[in-house]
Order: sequence, then C-alpha cells, then structure tokens
Amino acid sequence: MIITGCLHEHEYEQDVKICVISGVNNLMEDKIIVPFAPILVESTRSIGYSFEAAVADIIDNSISAGATGVSIDFQSNDPAWLCIMDNGSGMTEEELINAMRYGSKSALDERGKDDLGRFGLGMKMASLSQCRKLTVMTKKNGKVSAACWDLDYINKTNNWALIIYEMSDIEGLPGFEWIQEAESGTAVLWQNFDRLNLESANSHKAFDEKIDLARRHVALVFHRFLENSISNKHHLKISFNEELVKGIDPFLLSHPATQRLGEYPIFIGNEQIKVRPYILPIISKLSKKAIEELGGKEELRQRQGFYIYRNKRLIIWGTWFRLIKQNELSKLARVCVDIPNTLDSIWDIDVKKSKASLPYMIRKNLADIVNRAVGRSEHVYRYRGRNVQTDKLIHVWNPIEERDKFAYRINREMPVLKALYDTLDDDSSNLLDSFISMIEETFPYADVYYRMANNEQSRAEGGLDEQKVFEIAESMIHKLESSKGNVNGFLCIMNQIDFFAKYPSVISKIREVYGK
Repeated sequence: MIITGCLHEHEYEQDVKICVISGVNNLMEDKIIVPFAPILVESTRSIGYSFEAAVADIIDNSISAGATGVSIDFQSNDPAWLCIMDNGSGMTEEELINAMRYGSKSALDERGKDDLGRFGLGMKMASLSQCRKLTVMTKKNGKVSAACWDLDYINKTNNWALIIYEMSDIEGLPGFEWIQEAESGTAVLWQNFDRLNLESANSHKAFDEKIDLARRHVALVFHRFLENSISNKHHLKISFNEELVKGIDPFLLSHPATQRLGEYPIFIGNEQIKVRPYILPIISKLSKKAIEELGGKEELRQRQGFYIYRNKRLIIWGTWFRLIKQNELSKLARVCVDIPNTLDSIWDIDVKKSKASLPYMIRKNLADIVNRAVGRSEHVYRYRGRNVQTDKLIHVWNPIEERDKFAYRINREMPVLKALYDTLDDDSSNLLDSFISMIEETFPYADVYYRMANNEQSRAEGGLDEQKVFEIAESMIHKLESSKGNVNGFLCIMNQIDFFAKYPSVISKIREVYGK
C-alpha cells in the first residue's frame, strides 16, 4: 500500500513565486495555499447529494467511459457496502490518480458530445457524500489499479492522502473478482455509511429503502439509455443485485392515447435545442402499472412540466420554471427539452446535475410552446366525457357558458325525457321540471373538483354494472310502449346517447330483444 499526495501544508507555503508586473516597480509575491484537506472534504459532503442522485452520478461516468453494462451490487447487512461496476474502457494508474483528484477537469474544457461530466468532481463528491471510504478499482490494458479516499485517514494525516493499493490489498473486496475477470472496466466501492446510521436506528431497513429509491431514480433518469430498440445506439443494461432495471418513460410513448404535438427546434448560435410536448392519456385510460410508473396518482400533478435532458440523461423534471402555475388542467402536459453539453453554462447546471435555470434568451420561445401544450391538456379534460371523433352524441348533460360563468343543465330534448313529459299532465310535468331544476342547481361542483384533483376515478368512466344499464334501457322502452312512443326510433339512436354509448354490448342485447 502506498500513500500519495501527502506533502505537508508548510511545504506548499514555502513554494513562493516571484514575478514582476509590467510597468510596476514593486514585486508581487504569489503564495500557493492548499486547502486544509479534512475541513474541505468534510464540508463538501454537505453539498446536497441524495443517495439516488449520487448513484446516478457514478453511472454518468460509466456511460462516458463507453460502458454497455452497469452492475450495482450491495449488501444492506452490517457492514453495508455498495459497488457500482461497469464494463467501460477502464483507466491506467495515472488516469485513476487524476480521476481521484478533486477538480480533475475544468468546466470550461471542450468535451465530447456524449460526455455526461462537467466539473470533474462528481465521483468523489457524490460518493463521499454517502460514505466515508471510497475505493476505485479499474482495469485497462490487462492491468488492475486501485486507489482509495478514506476520510478517517485524511483526518489522521491532516493531508490529501490518497491511498494507492497493491493487488494484495484489494483481494476479497466487493468488486475485486469482477474487475479481475473483466476485459476492462471500473468498480466504485462505497463503505462505512456513517450518515445512514445517523438517519435511522434500523440502518438495514434505511439502506434497503434508499436502494429502492435509487432503483426508481435510475429507471427514470436513464430511461432513454435503457430502451432496447434498434434506434438506440447507446443501449445500456443496469442491474441491482443482478435484477435488471426497466426504464420508466415519463411520456408513456408506448400508450396509444399519448398525444405527440410535434418538435420545435430552438437555435442558440450553431447549437440546437429540441423541444417536444406530449399530452398523457387521462388516468381512466391508464393501467395500474402505468400509474405506478408515473409515481402514483398523487404524483401525476406534481410531475407535469418540463423534462430537461442533457445528452439523453434526464437532469430536471416536474417544473414549469414559473412560466405557468401547476394546476389540474395542465397536469397531463409534459414538455421534453433536449440540450447539448455545450450549453451547460447558460442553463446553470449544478455539480449534482439535478438543478438548472431557464435561460432568458429562450424563455419566450418555451412560453409559447408551453401555452400550446397546456391548451391541449385542458382540451382533453374539457372533452373527456365525449367521443371527440363523432361528437354528434345526445348528451344527458349540456355545458352552458355565460361570460365568465358556466353550469351544467340536463338535456330536456332527449327523446326519452320528451316522451316522459308527453305522458304527464301539466301539474306532473311542472313537478318533474322543478325536480330537474333542483338537480341542476345542486350539482356538486366543489366536490367533483376535489375528487378530480385527487385523481379519484369516476363510475361514469364505464364502471356501471351492465345488468343495471340493461334494466334502465328496458324501463325506458316499457315507458315508451305504454305511451305509444317510438320504440324503434329509440333503439336506432341508443348508440348516440352518451350514457348508453359506453355500453355497446348492452345496446346489442337490447336491440336483439326488443327490435322488430
């Protein structure tokens, strides 16, 4: 085992460079001051990484290294550990030492178009935000190299003491056998989860919960990489303890009812931002599994908004950047925004790759797109009870709009209702009319809104027992027969009445029984 980087602070302080500033007689002294390792490292642990974001940051490095497979193995029992292994290009010992350096890359450096990194801090800060010991084992050109940041050792030495391991030092560590057998790749091992123990008395349970969060997070953030399609040239397999992760598509592109509103390109200089809005199906058209993938009913509203992708990697989602407010009518709208890594600076992407700011120069363009998308989302709700393709249905309820007010009125022109009125004397007819008016004026708008806001599914979505619907139709026919009404006419228009239109099997049965 070799320790590197352990020069003492006073040695750095002796390294003084003297230079002359042009046109100035005085000499200027530059002192190289190295940050005190224990304090800086401990303070950077509180930058705000969540467990799942930290795991995603390591996977970013795997993708940048050209990996096609990432295996996340873990043990929640004491001692807990987590190892993220990839089959990427791996590193030489020199490259490994540089990768372990804080700020190994400049944010100003030009990067490859598929590079997911930015600051050269992610692996170190993400890992050590969760654990006190980070070990990296890597293989390239047939040679295995390993290095370790141990916060307890840094505190002991009061220095930037990077531990360089020999092969004998890492035998038996989680990930060692894998890296030894691999053609190339890297294994990132986390140990000594001190904060996990502080968060919960039951660290085993807490660790398992964090793993579940990480699995869902990874499934969403990297869903484009996880797509197993011919068009996906960057197909990636990710597993947790050998269980493959299936991507979570926030736009439900495989669902036939999802609306695609077209692509809107935005140019900043020679760089292109691709914007594409989607409208999700209403919840009644979604399976239980699809609802769960979207985060559950309670998350449907919160997850509306922009979905910002940087090189296919999801960075931020579920916000409108204050262009509009979240509301019920807009909750089906999702706007996909693809940005290249060359525009990182104008989006103000942070080191965790979990926050971004909307650039002022494209704010107006995106606002126009959002308004169109939200308008379509509102349209879906406004016409959710109608067959939009053939809206020649006879509706039981008619929406009435007057200036800034609206109401629902029962359609008194319905054939069956008209037939009923024809059988009544004036007093009975007036009584029925008063009762219908009472129903209209007591329509429970506030309660309906509350239930819709909480995504409660209405029985009106075709949930009424078919036998009951048959009995209703039968009673109407008997009434028409007793009043010498047009039964055949009613049978012909049954599929045009919105109440019956949702029950085609009932219509067929009624026509079979009562048709002439």
